Amino acid sequence: MKTWRMAFRAGKHGPSLWRECRQLGVAAIQYDPLNDIDLSPGEAAVPKTVWSRLASSQKWSVKQLAYEMQPGDVMYVKDGPRIVGRGVVAGPYRFVSASTIVEPGGVPWQHQRPVTWEPGIPEVAIQVGRTQQFVVEALGPDDVARLERELVAAGWGGAFASPDELPSGSPLVEGAATRVWVSGYERNPAVRAQCIAAHGTDCSACGMGFGSVYGPVTAGYIHVHHLRPLSEAEGSHVVDPVADLRPVCPNCHAVLHRRVPPYSIEDVRGFLRR
Repeated sequence: MKTWRMAFRAGKHGPSLWRECRQLGVAAIQYDPLNDIDLSPGEAAVPKTVWSRLASSQKWSVKQLAYEMQPGDVMYVKDGPRIVGRGVVAGPYRFVSASTIVEPGGVPWQHQRPVTWEPGIPEVAIQVGRTQQFVVEALGPDDVARLERELVAAGWGGAFASPDELPSGSPLVEGAATRVWVSGYERNPAVRAQCIAAHGTDCSACGMGFGSVYGPVTAGYIHVHHLRPLSEAEGSHVVDPVADLRPVCPNCHAVLHRRVPPYSIEDVRGFLRR
């Protein structure tokens, strides 16, 4: 899994299309030479005359979005000298010929990746990456750690303790350490799915369902909490999705992890009754 930084501005000094990308749940990019050209068949299928019209930084950014990103990768959103959003890449590159993300001049942003954008990410003034020239850039561990510290200092309390589930080839086995997060562990999407099938998508602590509060755009969104933290397990281990996990909203998840070991769900329910 990689961590990326991406900008969503139409040209160097143009308007930001981050709001449109966030609303549609995508990361998108566009350069005039690539209008109406589907990149899905691979880099070799794009005419060399088209690639030659792109600046080196533009080629790099397009190729990262179309060919290098993988589902489960983390993406931070750059807006000038700030980071303003965070999400997880949810699928492969796709070409959207009739994209509704359109620059003021009428050019549609047709090259996209689906991204699950997380709500409640604080904006922080920080520049990360080797160069600010590239629209899309993979971040190294030092930049990720620095960015995480700034976000925590800005009040972001729960995401690092509960990163979204990552792809895994071993069903119901979790816990292999990864160096992408400051203190992260691989999570298996099959485990998450079975937990939600058993317990639903309402928060086990406060009872909130995102869809009933924010509408259909957030229906089904929920974190999954490990009653026994993965950090306490020694390596990969079998997880019972029904007995070992509970669905919780991000706010309650952050409260659960306000101490080590975490508070219990019963503790958080008690906090809410005060």
